[in-house]
Amino acid sequence: MIRAIIRSTIEEYGLIQPGETVLVGVSGGPDSVALLHALLSISNAMGFRVAAAHLNHGIRAEAADADEQFVRELCDVLGAPLWVEKADVPAIAKQNGWTLEQAGREERYAFLHRVKEKAGAQRVAVAHHMDDQAESILLHLTRGTGLAGLVGMVPSRGDIIRPLLFVRRGDVEEYIAQEGLAYCVDATNLETGSTRNRLRLDVIPYIEENINPAFVDGLCSMAELLLRDETYLQEQADRLLEDARREDGFDRETLRNKPLPLLTRALRAALREAGAYTDIERVHIEQLIDLLSARTGAAVQLPGIQAYVRYDLICFGNPPETPEFSLPFVPEGTTQTPLGDFEARVVPRPTDFGSDRNVAFMDADKLRDAVVRTRREGDRVYPIGAPGRKKLKEYFIDRKVPREKRALPLLCVGEDVWFIPGFCSAEASKVTADTKRVMRIEYKQK
Repeated sequence: MIRAIIRSTIEEYGLIQPGETVLVGVSGGPDSVALLHALLSISNAMGFRVAAAHLNHGIRAEAADADEQFVRELCDVLGAPLWVEKADVPAIAKQNGWTLEQAGREERYAFLHRVKEKAGAQRVAVAHHMDDQAESILLHLTRGTGLAGLVGMVPSRGDIIRPLLFVRRGDVEEYIAQEGLAYCVDATNLETGSTRNRLRLDVIPYIEENINPAFVDGLCSMAELLLRDETYLQEQADRLLEDARREDGFDRETLRNKPLPLLTRALRAALREAGAYTDIERVHIEQLIDLLSARTGAAVQLPGIQAYVRYDLICFGNPPETPEFSLPFVPEGTTQTPLGDFEARVVPRPTDFGSDRNVAFMDADKLRDAVVRTRREGDRVYPIGAPGRKKLKEYFIDRKVPREKRALPLLCVGEDVWFIPGFCSAEASKVTADTKRVMRIEYKQK
């Protein structure tokens, strides 16, 4: 029965393609042993390969070592290639302020992805089944959740697959008995200290005995139905995000005032894309929604990332700080800076000054004390043809120049900015009828 359900799940959700290798996480418990055995038994017929991985988590000392030895012997008998690593999960939990369960989960998935590359595998199979699904959904409910939490685990997310997700724990136990498979028992699964264990050992059995004997099946059926809704909403949210995508961020007007079910999912997708995977909560999404209507320059610090407003855009990331510098300008040579280089040489008076804003023509005799430096508070510029001087900050604001693109090296004489690469030259620098030597200056950004 299990083999048929696994095969059907693989085919319906495209979990494994012919020719691929799937890496099975094997703890030694009945669920992972059954999954490894079942996948091996159907692998030839479906045209894929199977390998195994075991993490000795170091939580139960000698018992953990015994689990490792059991998995080694099991894979030797079954003929499955095996990768093993050891980790000190208690130490990792203490170092990061995590529970043992959280530390074990983080380290286990990191291990599986490392081994996946070594094994040349395309998929990582874990042994979550319907009863685990019910526990996860109830756990989300106790903490507060949205639709995605009610969906629980999905058959496939990225390279993680769950071929047992539509199999009951009782069916796993029956399969183990029929096939005469040995397995390890993790004593910590029988303790009610953790919330998940209490749900498994106390809450769900009580509901099944006193309220609804088909509770787990009903909960998982609900998750299947809600998955269709969640998938549709996420597809629409992804389209919204693509419509809003611009070169350096996302258009705020495109996102603003969209239905919340789409907007919240689009913002979460933008955060995931920017690398913010964990600890994002409802309050953070609400802060982003407020940011869509905020003034230019507004920003919020989220877990692991900053979101900020840049005129029409909402942007994600932590722009690198520009190191301050002030360097003597090298006439008839190259002035090298951390941001780019200025190449200068004296040239015959041109008849056409061109339109390249990274090139400036200046009176060479006025550049004797010039420097190339970063911006300073109070910098002013008097562009050629402008009615007068203005603060450099106001100049950039008027042209809607993003804050992170204002990090330019400036060619200055005294207190005045004479050349802003990509933008303008100053009135005082221009070539006139009295100019005896013309200097051509070209900025090349790194």
